[in-house]
Amino acid sequence: MKEMVKNDYYQRIERAINFIEDNLMNKLTVETIAQKAFFSKYHFIRVFKATTGETVGNYLRRRRISRSSKSLINSNRSILTIALDYQFESQEAYTRSFKKVYGTSPRKYRMQNKDQIAFGRARLTIERLNHLKSNVTMTPKIVDIDKKKLVGLSILTSLANNKIPKLWNDFMLRIGEIKNNANTGCYEVNPFDSSFKIESFTKDKEFEKWATVEVHSFDGIPAGLKPLTIEGGKYAVFKHKGKMSNIQMSFDYAYGTWLPNSEYQLDARASFERYGAQYLGPDNPDSITELWIAIK
Repeated sequence: MKEMVKNDYYQRIERAINFIEDNLMNKLTVETIAQKAFFSKYHFIRVFKATTGETVGNYLRRRRISRSSKSLINSNRSILTIALDYQFESQEAYTRSFKKVYGTSPRKYRMQNKDQIAFGRARLTIERLNHLKSNVTMTPKIVDIDKKKLVGLSILTSLANNKIPKLWNDFMLRIGEIKNNANTGCYEVNPFDSSFKIESFTKDKEFEKWATVEVHSFDGIPAGLKPLTIEGGKYAVFKHKGKMSNIQMSFDYAYGTWLPNSEYQLDARASFERYGAQYLGPDNPDSITELWIAIK
């Protein structure tokens, strides 16, 4: 019975989301949206937050920003007109909200004339709702770790030209040569880049990735492999369950929903994914991947 109620709630939340999507340029109230999902206002507020991890207002604001970004690139209409079209009370209010999603102003975004990547601006679908329900930790574990010594290979890659599978294929051929392996799993590391700017992050933007294992020391590193140190500190640890092809939905939630609504901020340290004993392969629906996000 409990599962039937939960599924009914998810279908009603999806109905509310579809209504939001159809009316992003119209005035909306929580009461009106709740009615479309057949909830009372206050029950809807609680169910929406529990289901999606964010408030109705935050979701509506992010989706309006996402949809409006297309108008910035594909039209010559003024920023003020676009802001008012999407129900922002002023250009200043629109700019503040835009910066929270894209890390830059609407004016600079338009000047770049590129569809930038921003976590957490995708439309919620029943697939994403089900993913939140079963395939990602909605409340991460907060841990402090000591400095880690890693050994592996690195590569420059992009979303448009994904070289990560090749990186791992090359590394796994060499992993047996590492004599100081601490046997704590494999680590895919995203080093912190002080020159990286979210406003320049497009599908073609190259970034560094490492395939590594943890070692007890840097003694005797095999030729062609390289050392990497992860600084100690605080991390938010999420668990992604399922195929690697769905992991982007977990990242979207962690960075785009949980982080902005938490008491934490990203720290200037490496983040990484850990493939431990529960990792059963990229196509196994029961596989567990840990997402470690550096926070402060």
